[in-house]
Amino acid sequence: QTINIILDESHERVFSSSTGVAQVVLGLHIIRGDNIAIVGQIDESIDSRLDLGNMKAEPLGPIV
Repeated sequence: QTINIILDESHERVFSSSTGVAQVVLGLHIIRGDNIAIVGQIDESIDSRLDLGNMKAEPLGPIV
């Protein structure tokens, strides 16, 4: 059994090992239930304190 979700004011964080984290605004985004692995909430008070410009990480590989 799957369930679709609709995200409003969504964005994607694109990680890089050289330039830090870029945020891509997606706006309204509809995701089919069979493409969802996990859903969670973000603690906005902790998230607002992150320095994404100085955070560097290797991008995640594809999920097969």
